[in-house]
Amino acid sequence: MQQKVAIARAFLTQPILLLLDEPTTGLDPRSKREVQAVVEELRDTHDATILLTTHDMNEADTLCDRIAILDEGNIVAEDTPTGLKMLVSPNGHQPTLEDVFMDLTGKQLVKPEDEEAEPEEVAA
Repeated sequence: MQQKVAIARAFLTQPILLLLDEPTTGLDPRSKREVQAVVEELRDTHDATILLTTHDMNEADTLCDRIAILDEGNIVAEDTPTGLKMLVSPNGHQPTLEDVFMDLTGKQLVKPEDEEAEPEEVAA
């Protein structure tokens, strides 16, 4: 509720730019959806630019008209969510923004060090 109120209060001054830094981090799923609904409503009803930073790719896909993907402080891609997804090969499923991030930043899912080690041979 505090996040929703803070966002709504920010619009009382009729800003032309609103900066939201991880507005749904740490919220339970219901509160997260409520805050996202407030952001969508404000985006659709006010003549203001909303700059949203998030690590939640689904949130970015839902709330953003344009997305810039940053890697180590550099913009590696900037486009609409649909345009970014078209940069990645389908690979058997419809690409997500998480796929785009992984592909464009070169980040891979890595196994913990314990699992990467070769098993020791046991002499009998």
